[in-house]
Amino acid sequence: MDFHFLKVDNLHIRYIDTKSKGKAVLLIHGLGGSIESWINNIDILSTMQLRVIAVDLPGFGSSDKPQINYTINFYTKFIAKFIDSLKISSPVSIVGSSLGGHIAAEVAIHYYKIVCKLVLVSPAGALPISFRGTPSLLKYTNILKARTVQEVKRALSSVDDNLVDENYAQVVYQQLSMPGAKEAFLSALRGSARSPRLNRRLHKIKANTLLIWGKEDRIIPVKFIEPFIKMKNCRLILLENSGHRPHVDKPAIFNNAVADFIND
Repeated sequence: MDFHFLKVDNLHIRYIDTKSKGKAVLLIHGLGGSIESWINNIDILSTMQLRVIAVDLPGFGSSDKPQINYTINFYTKFIAKFIDSLKISSPVSIVGSSLGGHIAAEVAIHYYKIVCKLVLVSPAGALPISFRGTPSLLKYTNILKARTVQEVKRALSSVDDNLVDENYAQVVYQQLSMPGAKEAFLSALRGSARSPRLNRRLHKIKANTLLIWGKEDRIIPVKFIEPFIKMKNCRLILLENSGHRPHVDKPAIFNNAVADFIND
């Protein structure tokens, strides 16, 4: 992948832009993720009449990791500024996974003029206040204690039962070893948990929305889908034999569904 860097609010941000012909779509990773989270999607989507852009959120990947509170409000404003920095003339479609889905939904609410279509992948943000995390989520946070690549693989495997690629585990291990990475991870987790719930505000999303959820998701179980069912402009796809990362578990189905939806 051809990585680029740009300054957004004095933060050094890593991103990629395929510059391929077609509608612009921005991919936003989840907690502990990075551009590499989309390795099964970027190149294929770029052949489907889409200009694919992916970003390392501040605190993650190879972007800067300052000691700040990584709130959902911070990330929402960041994404709006990042899109503006790219000087894209027309609204963009946004695909957000987990934490990225939470952020994407808030962008669609607060900056609706810059959002064309919205794809939410196993999104956080619409969970009940009483939600304190599933056992799999708690196991996933053990990634912060990992001292080897193999321990990273075990933590990543707690997300779902699919095998974790050795190269991806190596990337995650290296990125989490960067100064400030683990602190940012915990801050972003707290920021999402403490932010206002989306449940009663989903009707404010004007963009046509596609929701993709794995039926075997153990991080954010599919039973929390109900608020999205009530959205008037939301198409739902439940994927069998798929966990919290359907874009990794079922890339062919995922890529086709996203491209068809955005190009429709």
